[in-house]
Amino acid sequence: MEYLKPSNLLNLIVSPTKVFQKVKEKQDFLVLIFLIPLISALSMLFIPRIPEEALLEYVKRTVEDPELQKINLKTLKMTTSPAFLAGSEFLHYIISFFITAFILLMIVRLAGGEIDYKKALTIVAVANIVMIPYYVFYAIYARAVNLNILDVSKDFKYFIATYLNIFSIWRYVLIGIGVFAVCELNKVKSTIVTTIYAIITLIVPVAMLFIKK
Repeated sequence: MEYLKPSNLLNLIVSPTKVFQKVKEKQDFLVLIFLIPLISALSMLFIPRIPEEALLEYVKRTVEDPELQKINLKTLKMTTSPAFLAGSEFLHYIISFFITAFILLMIVRLAGGEIDYKKALTIVAVANIVMIPYYVFYAIYARAVNLNILDVSKDFKYFIATYLNIFSIWRYVLIGIGVFAVCELNKVKSTIVTTIYAIITLIVPVAMLFIKK
């Protein structure tokens, strides 16, 4: 796999343009769109299983009807299990690859850049390589603090930690560099494209942040 060679992994940090110049010649994204979601899914398996007593206590706090409590408890047992979380994460990540690649494709074309869907997929997939360390750190953190996902408050701090951490920001930077290197747009247009792309891809997380409030 071309983009997973040690030299290319290093270049994603020190000289990413060299990596993305290869995208022009070879749109090799198939391995990445399965490998990265798989690593993300595996990190979910490290989340500690929530004890049934904690689940029951949570249900009793949120639902008064005894019959609904039984139904909610059964549902929570399934949806909070590491296996279910891993499967959901895998599917969500793969779907997001195709959606975000399409978004990038449309923005670049509107900006007058040269791009097709394969190139868009490859740019997005290669940029997401930098998220692998994030998932490794997350798995370690989940185990270290015995993470209970029911206690996670999806507030502004959660938003920053999840969507605007250093790895996620560098992913956006890499997408911008990829657009510049592959799509024959100048630096100004590439920056504008990347900014619009970032805003669009963050709309749903931001909306969820306000809905929770």
